[in-house]
Amino acid sequence: MKKSLALILSVLMVLALMPMAHAEPIEIDYWSVFTGADGATMQGMVDAFNASQNEVHVNHTPMTADDLYQKIPLTVQTGTGIPDVCIVHIERIPNFVANDMLYSYDLDLIAQAGIKAENYNPAPWSMTDIDGEHYGIPLDVHSYVTYYNKDLFDQYDLNSYVEDGYLTFDEVKELGDKAKAAGFEGYVTDLGWMRSQLLCYYAQLDPNKTLSEDGVNPSINNENMKKVFETMKELWEGGYTTVKNTDYSSEFYAGNMLVWSEGIWMKAAAVDAGINFGMLPAICYSPETCKSWTSSHNFVQFADENRTEEEDLAVAKFINFMGENALTWAADAGQCPVHIAINDVADFTSMPQAFLADPARSNELAIYSYRYWGLFDTAFSRVGWDFVDGTISIDDALAQIDQEIADAIAAQ
Repeated sequence: MKKSLALILSVLMVLALMPMAHAEPIEIDYWSVFTGADGATMQGMVDAFNASQNEVHVNHTPMTADDLYQKIPLTVQTGTGIPDVCIVHIERIPNFVANDMLYSYDLDLIAQAGIKAENYNPAPWSMTDIDGEHYGIPLDVHSYVTYYNKDLFDQYDLNSYVEDGYLTFDEVKELGDKAKAAGFEGYVTDLGWMRSQLLCYYAQLDPNKTLSEDGVNPSINNENMKKVFETMKELWEGGYTTVKNTDYSSEFYAGNMLVWSEGIWMKAAAVDAGINFGMLPAICYSPETCKSWTSSHNFVQFADENRTEEEDLAVAKFINFMGENALTWAADAGQCPVHIAINDVADFTSMPQAFLADPARSNELAIYSYRYWGLFDTAFSRVGWDFVDGTISIDDALAQIDQEIADAIAAQ
């Protein structure tokens, strides 16, 4: 009996001296559309998450958006190699849902990891509420906005036009005329990324951002869109914009442009160019109706019958960490995080794009939802700026867009 007790005590002492064995972390496969400098930033954020705990390990695979959107359908169809979580553009989600490619989030489950609707800017969060289910958790918003050259505005006494934080089409003309009268010889503003620029203005005239009346057939050929095209044609004819095919970004970097319509993702390039700039929402018809075309990178989970609830919870922990620790994404990738925690970070609130994160201004974010976004994007972009100089009439351009989308839908 004494020998047995001694043996037991010896075993217990050995066990006590042995290092504690830890369970292997849950492995999560994560695909993203970040391949450039933003890809390196994203990898750094993934590394930070992995280092922050030992329960979950995320393997990040970046690829171009085109490659991801081509690869995902076959991956889901075959049921092999499906990532546990993936970043997609928010416009793509309705089509994925319509094709039964996405699982909706279990809101009770993700709440265990801290993910709740009230923790996010309502504009992107609400756009992935589809038929009573929720399909996307936003990382950011990235908008098409207005930069202005502060030094030129000082030189030509133009600051009164931006004191209210907005710039209207009428004000663009007025400040352009004033600067030119004082000797300015550069461009007033630009013909930028046609699709995103015009969708800013269309949303101001149609708050519903209607691209289809029935959710399927295109309805681009309408009076509101026609007015947007006419607005840009009038600016071009008045000499207020760059000419077609101008490298408009370089003109702004060189100090030859007063007002630059571009995405917030170009902020770093403007900083590198040494431009002293301010940032506003998109040029607007009036401050009351101002909206900026906006997209959002969303975390989604593609359909995978083999994914466990334990893995889903691990994914949720990762997503929540990315939302709560997104300063790097704003500072280095030039994006605007949408987890409300970012609004309490002083280093973020001083950034020029910070106004886009304000939940009280979420109605200024024009996020579009159309099942056939990819077809719309191709047809709309194909027209380019040819309508400003009459290469194609506005009526013909709009009719062409509608017809091309309808034909592409029918061909599927």
